[in-house]
Amino acid sequence: MLNEVEKNRLVELEQAFELFNETSLQLTHAYEALQQQVSDLQMQLAKSDREKRKVADRLSRLLNLLPAGVIVLNHKDEIVEMNPSAEVILGADAQGRNWDVVVMNAFLTRNDAGELITHDEKVFQYSETDLDQALGKILLIQDVTSARHLQDHVNRHQRLNSMGEMAASLAHQIRTPLASALLYVSQMNSDQLDDSKREKFVGKALHSLRHLEGLVKDMLQYAKGGKGSEQKVELRHLLELVKQTVEPQAKLSGSEVLFDPFVPGLAVCGDQDGLVTALQNLIGNAIDVVGKEARVQVTVNKLDDEKVDIVVSDNGPGIPAEKLEKVFEPFYTSRAKGTGLGLAVVRAIAEAHNGQAWVKSIPGYGSKFGIRLPLAEVKGME
Repeated sequence: MLNEVEKNRLVELEQAFELFNETSLQLTHAYEALQQQVSDLQMQLAKSDREKRKVADRLSRLLNLLPAGVIVLNHKDEIVEMNPSAEVILGADAQGRNWDVVVMNAFLTRNDAGELITHDEKVFQYSETDLDQALGKILLIQDVTSARHLQDHVNRHQRLNSMGEMAASLAHQIRTPLASALLYVSQMNSDQLDDSKREKFVGKALHSLRHLEGLVKDMLQYAKGGKGSEQKVELRHLLELVKQTVEPQAKLSGSEVLFDPFVPGLAVCGDQDGLVTALQNLIGNAIDVVGKEARVQVTVNKLDDEKVDIVVSDNGPGIPAEKLEKVFEPFYTSRAKGTGLGLAVVRAIAEAHNGQAWVKSIPGYGSKFGIRLPLAEVKGME
């Protein structure tokens, strides 16, 4: 027979055994549930892996078919990956080389828009984005030569279309000075004409012919887009030419054209004749608007190391705010004798030199017209 102590111990052992069996059963169920979860996760990972492989395959095919070049750089700016289009543009040997070195070998220069130009004048647009500071960059480069040629063609077509409209608009204005010149010239052979009248007729005929010459010059400048030869133009020399050109018109109207002193050594790059025409148009426009005894001031303002403003100010009546946006449009004029082309030529010439034409005016206080141009070089004070 078991004593009381042994009976109690036996009960405790039975309870412990039952607890062990219960715990073991719970662990078994938990393990089975865990196995099921692992199995589900494996299936999900396998499915995700298949989807990733599918996406990666699609991206790979897309990159292979993409006409633009895609280049991946590491943190040292070395090319580590590129698609077939990039190999065609840069050459297969570009792999593993420094990007700056590849650019120097594959391209001749960059234009003002940051586009890369090859030796055979193909134009490539270039953009980049950072992958990660530790990983490098991804670059996109694409051939936009055809697009640029098409844009040039469209711009030229628009100018030629405007020329057609201009020819119709200017027909009667060309006819008037031409008829006047023919009339005065036809009278010069008359035996009854004394020397003073003959000289007067010669002057009037020349005035009409110069008017015609100005119209033709404006038409040609507008048609070709405002830029011809490419050369370095010193602003001091440019303004001397402008001063000589506008002097006869200023004297004829009793006007005064003042050229303010400015920092010497400034130069721009472009067509000297075109720039003279633009400034002549601005000054002539100011004299015509003011009429007799106009006061016109020409100033050169260096904005920074890259840009300069050539400003023509007048003491005229000013321009209402609602008309400021229209003054540079072809054929827009508020004067009976105006052709509406002079300021359009100014804008075309400025834009052809990678600059811009601008105007500021307050009615009753005169106007300021300017041409903002990029500087070719900035020298020290002389």
